[in-house]
Amino acid sequence: MFTDEKWSSSKNWFIAAVFWIIIGMSMGLLTATKQIWPELLNNRWTTYGHVRSAHVMLVIYAWLSMAYVGSMFYMIPKLAKTKVYSEKLGNFALVFYNIVILEGFFALLFGQTEVIEYGEFPLWVDVQLLVAIGLVAYNLFKTVGRRQEKMLYVSLWYFLGSLLWLPLTWIVGNFPAQWIPSGVQQGLMGWFLGHNAIGLWMTTVGVGQIYYLLPKLTGRPLYSHQLSMIGFWAIATFYVWNGPHHLMNGPIPGWISKAGVIPSIVLLIPVWAVLANFWGTMKGSWSQTRTSVPLRFTVAGTIFYLFACLQGPLQALPSVSSVIKFTHWTVGHAHMGPFGAFSFTSFAAIYYILPKIVGREMFSKRAMEAHFWFSTVGFLVFAFSLWIAGVVQGFAWIDGIPFLQTVLMMEPYVQGRAIGGTMMYVAQFFLAWNMYKTIKLAKLEKKQQAQQQAATA
Repeated sequence: MFTDEKWSSSKNWFIAAVFWIIIGMSMGLLTATKQIWPELLNNRWTTYGHVRSAHVMLVIYAWLSMAYVGSMFYMIPKLAKTKVYSEKLGNFALVFYNIVILEGFFALLFGQTEVIEYGEFPLWVDVQLLVAIGLVAYNLFKTVGRRQEKMLYVSLWYFLGSLLWLPLTWIVGNFPAQWIPSGVQQGLMGWFLGHNAIGLWMTTVGVGQIYYLLPKLTGRPLYSHQLSMIGFWAIATFYVWNGPHHLMNGPIPGWISKAGVIPSIVLLIPVWAVLANFWGTMKGSWSQTRTSVPLRFTVAGTIFYLFACLQGPLQALPSVSSVIKFTHWTVGHAHMGPFGAFSFTSFAAIYYILPKIVGREMFSKRAMEAHFWFSTVGFLVFAFSLWIAGVVQGFAWIDGIPFLQTVLMMEPYVQGRAIGGTMMYVAQFFLAWNMYKTIKLAKLEKKQQAQQQAATA
């Protein structure tokens, strides 16, 4: 495992990521199913609260974060025109990171939680995870330090910024909350972590992935380097102030609510800058999405990113928040970024990078197509079920309909959620099977090639 083989870090982080998306989404599917049959697996470890927390933390910090690190262990050396500083350290960090995630997973099932959205692991797990993140960041910064390319391409700005922001967000969101008074203060600290885990890690690494993939997959140069830097600095400046909008109409001072709304609206500037750049780069290349599944995943990811960023500022408005807050709408929105936008870009990264690492094309184009369509259609069914449910639920509460009656009204929508979620879950088995066959055949072909060379010699 602690090999120094070229690109082994990237490959192994990808393999671990796909293992965890199966586990993480199985927790999500169980969560959705419990809304239809609440007594399903109803024991002390798999109560709704335990399973839902495990689902969120595994999808964000196991699947998506490991896929991000796997991408960076390939993209950063390529952009820096050098090799990874230490493949052994990258593989050691992977083993350590997985041990910590496993500890966090079982801690949540046993009911140990800090009750902070996106920061549910207990403190003793938080400390270890911070060390693991530090090992990854150290390795990648040392790689950039040895670069042969003087210019820092925009993806490197996003990757390096994210590797600094994630530990900062993790520390501020997790550790002071242990000692400050509970209540509003802890809520604000918690949402500093919750929103910035989305904005300064998930979003920024995902955008960096897209900036790398689009020129590679289309064969066209980036539309505008200046526009990309406007987007980077605008996200770095304004995203950090958005946490309070999650507590809109809650027990916080009015000026804090407004302070959260304004930067939420201003965020439309970097979103416009980023998407104009993406779609400007795509000019004349849209037809390639018919044949290239990685490009299709990337473009679909940018479209879902647009919708997520339109919903976010809209939800920050007090009048809109008063209808949809605490409803199913929020769950639909919360899946837009982690799954619709940035899981899609990570799927594209895996399909682009893995063949280059192992030296052969993906085993099955049909499996890639099935992966895309099951993921896309499943997510649309899932999301629209929840968005419609949220609006119906919100207005029903405003009209004073008894709460239990509104719960019964949600039955067809939670069934739609479960159907869409099942399709999203099944899709990931196409990815896992395709990766397994690709890597296995690549090893076999290399072995046969070595035997032929030995026989010829």
